[in-house]
Amino acid sequence: MADGEKANVGFSSYLGVGRESTFKTLVTATAGLDFISASFKTTQEQKVLETVSGKRTYADRMSTSKMVEGEVEFYMAADSDACVHILQNSFGGGNPTTATATGDTVGAGTFEHIFGLNNFDSAYSSLSFNHRKGDAVNGKIFEYNGGRVNELTLSGEVDEALNASASLVLVDSTSTSNNYLSLLAFGGQTPMSFQNMRLSVESTFASLTASAFWFVQSFEFGINNGLKSDSDSRRIGTNVLDVLPPGVANMTFNFSMRFDTLTAYNAMLNETQLSAQIACQGPTMTGSSLRQQILINMPRIYISDSGDPEVGGPDDILKAEVTAMVLRDDSTSTGYAVQAVVRNKTTTYV
Repeated sequence: MADGEKANVGFSSYLGVGRESTFKTLVTATAGLDFISASFKTTQEQKVLETVSGKRTYADRMSTSKMVEGEVEFYMAADSDACVHILQNSFGGGNPTTATATGDTVGAGTFEHIFGLNNFDSAYSSLSFNHRKGDAVNGKIFEYNGGRVNELTLSGEVDEALNASASLVLVDSTSTSNNYLSLLAFGGQTPMSFQNMRLSVESTFASLTASAFWFVQSFEFGINNGLKSDSDSRRIGTNVLDVLPPGVANMTFNFSMRFDTLTAYNAMLNETQLSAQIACQGPTMTGSSLRQQILINMPRIYISDSGDPEVGGPDDILKAEVTAMVLRDDSTSTGYAVQAVVRNKTTTYV
């Protein structure tokens, strides 16, 4: 069979996620992720050695650093362990604080997991992936280890589900015959619809409520870990990353809404400190009175651009594109910049 003679179709691909208890140590990645698109790429860079040899062409080359990167887009779901594994890693790994969900039906077995920002220096600081590209006959299976989420973006808008886009830096990859399709459960995750999302903004975090919220058409929250993957994170003797430390975490938060008040404008001019919460709910859990839920808590934000609307014509609804800064709240000893709260039926992520 000649190379390129056959055809491979994307629908038979899969992506499995696993949490590494030791950085760079591959684990069996059996948490299946229903993804929209996945681009995991390995590049073995090379360089030409420029020497003078009496001819007009170069004859020598050498391989340099191995680069392994990944991009994956998916619908975020609270009942998908693969989704939560990626969310947990984007917050720097580490164990969440887990407690039985309050106010639930007796014996329902529902839990709330609070993920705070960590430094990729504790348990589950990296991820492994098993990725089949195509079918089991013509496709190829690749395994990736030492993966950390550099950027994660969560976005919601009218007529859409909660969307997640993750950009990863990984240490190494290899082709394999480990086909985990029979171990993965697909179709179990329930995307969160725009109908069950809200954005609350108040003067203090304690005053945030589920019934008071801003009427927005879209929102986007992002976290950038600033992972250090240049030559300083490598060493002589190997072509893969040796360490993968984070930089300062940078959060982005913006949203779009109809322009009908000066609330955001005045908050920008007056440098008013606000608090915000993004809340997304899924269906009611089996045997429970509570629904699946993902919260993004931001106790201290400042509006840096109130999105003064452009008047483009006589028949337009005026819109404001608002941008906010997310900062750490030092008003208490346990102050934080952002935390994620996931409510589902998983007992623990420790």
